[in-house]
Amino acid sequence: MKAEVKKDKKQINQRSPEKVLQKRYNNNQVQYLVKWKDQDEPIWDVEENIRNIIQNIPLIESELQENKNDKQQKQVTPQKNQFQTLQYSFKHPNCSGELLFNTQKEMTQKYCFAYPQFGDEIESVNLILTQEDCLFEIKWKTRTDGTKPISDFYQYDQFKVVAPMLFMDFLEICILGHEKNSDIKFIAPGKDNIQRAQLIKRILLQDPKYIDTNKNQSNEEIQFNDQPKEKCEQQKKKKIITFMQSEQKQKQAIATQNQIIKQTQVEYQEQLHAEGLSLEDQRQEEKQSLQYNNIDEGEKKQIIDSKQCEKSIFSDEQQE
Repeated sequence: MKAEVKKDKKQINQRSPEKVLQKRYNNNQVQYLVKWKDQDEPIWDVEENIRNIIQNIPLIESELQENKNDKQQKQVTPQKNQFQTLQYSFKHPNCSGELLFNTQKEMTQKYCFAYPQFGDEIESVNLILTQEDCLFEIKWKTRTDGTKPISDFYQYDQFKVVAPMLFMDFLEICILGHEKNSDIKFIAPGKDNIQRAQLIKRILLQDPKYIDTNKNQSNEEIQFNDQPKEKCEQQKKKKIITFMQSEQKQKQAIATQNQIIKQTQVEYQEQLHAEGLSLEDQRQEEKQSLQYNNIDEGEKKQIIDSKQCEKSIFSDEQQE
């Protein structure tokens, strides 16, 4: 047996390797795929048998790729180890669960403690105007331990309900311009009170529940101002009509009065004429009576006889 092994070694030594094509692990042994010069096909040989022969032969690209794969495997192994440690920590909560719980507890305490607490003082009320809404930011003063609470944000309608007194102070100071002694600062965008009111109004009117009362008042004022004009015009028309009617009535009254005056004048003239005749008759009768009284009885008899003769003559003429 020893003689055969020596012969194989001699044969191997007599061969000369051309290329080392590949490397592998088989049954915990390192093997190389070697292309020998005297052979057409490559053969897998154990590293122990050909170590001295292939020392000076460089590895080909396949070997380099295997080396890269080995490096990648080496890099993956620490990550796997970390993952295994994490799995181990979850399997054994006594080791890691307590630490995790304590850290979570500390974080929650810090996070909750950052929110405003009872006894915190307000530093300022700041109005923030967006394209769709008005937001009130309430900033808090820093505490004695140096922590500054997180600011609170409220919408316009919410702030009116949650803090009505602060809302009234904001309106009095920022919109009405009322000076008030207060430790709280009220801040609003805009140069002056008028511009601030216009900015707030412009945003609030985007919501249909808010209505611009000034437009209604202006329309009412216009209607109210138009109503007296219409009334005045109607009154003028009525006055003109009444004046025309009064003129017509006056003309009619004057005409009737003129007619009445004319009638009265005619009647009066007629009466005067009649009265004048009667007066003349009376005067003549009076004269005659006076004359008759002054005449003697003989003359009276002659006058009477003459009158009777005249009557008889007048009656005879009528009979004829």
